Amino acid sequence: MRTRVRNVACITAGALALSACERDGTGLDQRDFAGFLYTSTNNSAGNAIVALGRAGDGQLTELSGSPYASGGSGDAAEGDFDTQWALRMVGDYLLAVNAGGNPTNGTVSVFRVDRANGGLTRVDQNPATPGMDNMDSRGIRPVSIAVSAAGGATHVVVANQHSNPNFQGSPAKQFGTVQSSTLRNLAVFTFNTATGVLEFSRIGATYESGTNGGPTTVEFNPAGNRLAVSTWGVTHFMVPDPDLALQRPGRLYLYDFAGGALTQRGVYEETGVSGNIGLSWSPSGQHVYLTNFNLHSSKEANSVTVHDGGTAAKVQNFATDVRNDEACWTWVSLDQRKLYTASFGSNVVSVFDINADGRLSQSLTPNSFPRRGGLPMGDTKDMYEAPGGHLYVSGAFQSHSVSIFRRAASGALTEEPGSPYRVPSSVGRSKEEHAYLGLTGFERASN
Repeated sequence: MRTRVRNVACITAGALALSACERDGTGLDQRDFAGFLYTSTNNSAGNAIVALGRAGDGQLTELSGSPYASGGSGDAAEGDFDTQWALRMVGDYLLAVNAGGNPTNGTVSVFRVDRANGGLTRVDQNPATPGMDNMDSRGIRPVSIAVSAAGGATHVVVANQHSNPNFQGSPAKQFGTVQSSTLRNLAVFTFNTATGVLEFSRIGATYESGTNGGPTTVEFNPAGNRLAVSTWGVTHFMVPDPDLALQRPGRLYLYDFAGGALTQRGVYEETGVSGNIGLSWSPSGQHVYLTNFNLHSSKEANSVTVHDGGTAAKVQNFATDVRNDEACWTWVSLDQRKLYTASFGSNVVSVFDINADGRLSQSLTPNSFPRRGGLPMGDTKDMYEAPGGHLYVSGAFQSHSVSIFRRAASGALTEEPGSPYRVPSSVGRSKEEHAYLGLTGFERASN
């Protein structure tokens, strides 16, 4: 299938000094885009932010200047690891994790966003010293960012995953070991929305033993006063059924949050349910939706679990697509009526109805929609929805692409012509060089 590939470069048009974009002759002006999307390369040799312009018809174009260097290291060379919210928009700033540097601490980069043209300018996190600095994440392998403005201050929580030990195949081969470390933690920062500078506050929680893995995703409830955290566990995959003697369950933690301090109030784990990755709060904050990719056959209908938002107790569970499809990522639709999940293994997106009480149900049969383009299995990760009905799905691990879907009121997805969009700056890159983390964006400022 022919994929429309548009790339942009800037020229100066006389006294107007237009940022005209015609690297491939399209003549597009970056100021004509309806909005912008961002992901990160996660390159171990130097992480960078891929910036994409979004046209009114949903089509994508890589911007001039993309990818933007983050000044930190990614961790793609370590192999695949999972997380949600590696990038986070906070007002006029984009925050991005730099997951590499192991066995030393990772960092967080902050970029000021030009809302007219999508351009990024890195913000020095230590203006008192020469050079351009990022913020120390206070742990190994930062992977996920959550933001709360509750109580008048803006707080940022960074999840430091440390590692993701696992077993693969039969006979089982071990990759990495469970190591005790206080650098597997949640670090809490305050964020100055005027300057874009982070300031370290405290370590909010540690997962020192590593028995149930490090954090994969952090997300605040709508009120900003409760934090949900998922953990990796110890997984056993590339087998028909995980060995329960090797697999360790992941967990869902719930914390109350006030004044930058975390107080644990609930925890969930279940034998046979591991690889707990993506999570989203229900619109009311009464429930948490969690995706779990590494399931024993006795727990097959637990790809998506629904949890009480006060205790973390499981109240519902669902299957997605097929056995071992590896549901990993979540997205609550902008109209707050649908939950979408993305499956890494089978490259499908599944949809569930969000009921008035925050629980889930399924009205579509089938309720899973494949990404097209002959994509290799084990490719699909983060999602992002733009106003106007387009859902974007990252081909993060192998295809280095973004699939573009039109979303119907029923929740059904129709892939647009020209999808998936292959990111030009990642063409020819291996998954050990580029393994995208995060997908976020915003609407362009009005003229």
